[in-house]
Amino acid sequence: MIGLLLSMAGNKQKALFGIGIAIVAGLLAFGVQTYRLAAERYEHAVTRAEYAQTVAEHQEYLAGLERAAREAEALARAEEQRRFAALQGAVDEAEQRLEAARADAADATAAGDRLRQRINQLAAACRAGTGNSGAAGAGQAADATADMLANVQRRLDEATNAIAGYADRARTAGAACERSYDALNR
Repeated sequence: MIGLLLSMAGNKQKALFGIGIAIVAGLLAFGVQTYRLAAERYEHAVTRAEYAQTVAEHQEYLAGLERAAREAEALARAEEQRRFAALQGAVDEAEQRLEAARADAADATAAGDRLRQRINQLAAACRAGTGNSGAAGAGQAADATADMLANVQRRLDEATNAIAGYADRARTAGAACERSYDALNR
């Protein structure tokens, strides 16, 4: 069709017509490019909006994680403090029981000492006689019996004190261990 129009017009008109067609083609190309540019800008704006929304959602998610981590840490610290307080209570109670056991052992040792003193007094009295000038003096059998009684009593006291001390320490340590275990497993 363009060819038909060009064949009817003259050279000058052909040139003007060619220029007009070139201008229309240029304007058409410019319009297409403008449309493409506008479409790309729109797509870019949509992408930026989606990106901003994604970043905001991610920031909110991270803030939730941080909040949860702080809460978990606070709970863990509270549990740690509770356990430490329970353990410290068990240790303090064990120390009090050990101190009471030591005091009881000291009392038992003092009573044993008094008993040995009394046995020694009786043995000395046996060796010295009854104090009656008419009575015969004590014999070697009485001396040996009194010495044996004092020796047996001393050895019994030593063994009893050692066993009692060991038993007190073991009982107190076992009870403290049980209380510590119970405090940690509540």
